[in-house]
Amino acid sequence: MPSRSQTTTEPSVSAALALLGVGNAEKAAEMLRGLLRDNSADAEAWHAMACVARAGGENQSAVGLAGRAIQISPEPHFHITLGLALLALGHQEAARAAVHVAVLGTPRDPRAHQAMAEVLEAQGRVDDAGQALRNALRLRPLEAVRHLELAAFLARHGQTGEAVSVSEKAVALVPQDTFTQNQHALLLERAGRMAEAEPYFAAVAAALPHDAAALANYGAALFSTGAFETARSVLEGAIALRPDSAETHGNLGLVLMALGALPQAAEELKAAHKLRPEDVRLAVNYGTVLADLGRRDEAEELFRNGMASAASEQDRARAVFNLGTLLLAEGRFHEGWLRFEARKLILPAGRTENLPSWNGQPQHAPVLIYAEQGLGDTLQFLRYVLPAAARAPVILAVPDGLQTLVAATAYGQHPKVTVLPVKEKAQDLGAIAACSLLSLPHVLELDAPLPWQNVCDPEIWADTGNQSDDETPLKVGLCWSGNPNYRFDRRRSLTPDVLAPLAHVEGVSFQSLQKQGALPDFPVTPLPEGDMLVTARVIAGLDVVITVDTVIAHLAGMMGKPVWLLNRFGGDWRWEEGSSQRDAEGEPHNLWYPSLRVFTQPEPGEGAAPWAEPIEAVTHGLHALVRESAGRRLLRQKTPL
Repeated sequence: MPSRSQTTTEPSVSAALALLGVGNAEKAAEMLRGLLRDNSADAEAWHAMACVARAGGENQSAVGLAGRAIQISPEPHFHITLGLALLALGHQEAARAAVHVAVLGTPRDPRAHQAMAEVLEAQGRVDDAGQALRNALRLRPLEAVRHLELAAFLARHGQTGEAVSVSEKAVALVPQDTFTQNQHALLLERAGRMAEAEPYFAAVAAALPHDAAALANYGAALFSTGAFETARSVLEGAIALRPDSAETHGNLGLVLMALGALPQAAEELKAAHKLRPEDVRLAVNYGTVLADLGRRDEAEELFRNGMASAASEQDRARAVFNLGTLLLAEGRFHEGWLRFEARKLILPAGRTENLPSWNGQPQHAPVLIYAEQGLGDTLQFLRYVLPAAARAPVILAVPDGLQTLVAATAYGQHPKVTVLPVKEKAQDLGAIAACSLLSLPHVLELDAPLPWQNVCDPEIWADTGNQSDDETPLKVGLCWSGNPNYRFDRRRSLTPDVLAPLAHVEGVSFQSLQKQGALPDFPVTPLPEGDMLVTARVIAGLDVVITVDTVIAHLAGMMGKPVWLLNRFGGDWRWEEGSSQRDAEGEPHNLWYPSLRVFTQPEPGEGAAPWAEPIEAVTHGLHALVRESAGRRLLRQKTPL
């Protein structure tokens, strides 16, 4: 039978701990002090007071209170509290000894093993800590919290994939538990699987509609999946609840950038930077939108300050890289190429085969020159392969879809250039060093854009059979959208209805230059199946190519075909004034592709409105080409044989 003191005090101690559990430490302490006045030998009450002290961060007091409880009755769980308080004070070995008593006294209590894991992890004994957590999990396999604790531990130590697998088991045990859903979503986010995290963040936000953090997490997940309009609404709600969250202002700013609302994005990113001025990541984001708005002096100052003050190598690299693209946009190529190299620290590594970097020195052994980033970048920088080949034999690695095209050009046919076959290794062909295509301007010390040369032999288009003549309508190629996985694709790509004015230009036949999508307002010949060489052969038979900023602009430009580029406001550096020069009449000409004309949005904005002026200019241009073509036909008819 329990003693009278146990019968009367234990429910009250439990009630006090329940108050502590809901955050009412003051009321819990008041209740416990009353119990101890009535019975100073109540060990459970002293232990509960230690728990209250720990919750308030008063770990020195917690040590004394837990020690008093142990003097009265050395219960194992009292040693857990003592050990964790000692650990908080930095006394790791004393903490381990205290918790060890608890493990020995109650080897089937998962709390003891959990506490031991915390101590061992603090001591750097990671494997032993993991084993302690697995011991706790084996004792209570149906408790979701045991799975979550192990998952969090694994994630802290870089085992994110296994952490997600363990966390999935917790969700399966309590599928409707908000805390578990949130923890699982955070782990998925950490693993880079935001699309999978989004439904869990959505469930948490639905359960906690007035929780700013829940809304902020959900908004960030929506942004990563491209649901920008919903993300904006959710993040605005989060800011209304907590206007001092720099992270949420920053995420909303990025969403607005993706939508094209650059002035509004600048306001949000400015607010984020103001709230946390020491955060280089937020400063760089703010600088990026300022650069897009043309406020480059302000952006440059932010980037250079970030270079100097970044606490992490990753943040510094982002500041340096963004400075590089700004300098390239302004035509300050010498420093621009140098800073552009920072991309290697923040983007996935190219096909280096772990070879040492080539710095441009002449040598007899081959150099692996590899493509990185997009297909358009590859085509643009191919021009640097020939000067590289003047210094060393080149083994050129390009994406599979470009293999046949590159092999058919002067780059692939040069005697000192070998296009690396798919699945083969450059080292097997003798390569002893490697260099990215995009690094060639820097390592070759070729500051200004290398002049365009026609490197496409007309013979490779011989089997097209579709070249224009004066008797056919004007043949126009269309590419209206890019890769939807690009974060800011919404700004550069068009919806088909935006191109509707072109349908009213008579005397034109349209050819699609993209594999997917249709234009319901006017007939477009579909693009044949095949790689980029097939597309190039189609382009060879066209009179002009109208495209957004995708690989098609580079391909047609490389071929010397007239290209009309529909360019977003705040577009890519290679279409800016630094890569152009004006002729005697004041008309700008792109230094990378002389046949390319840029039609840029006059101002930023969302949706179709910013495209109205460029589309109108292109429409007028098409009318002029049709009239010019008709004039040629008429002159041909009147010219005597």
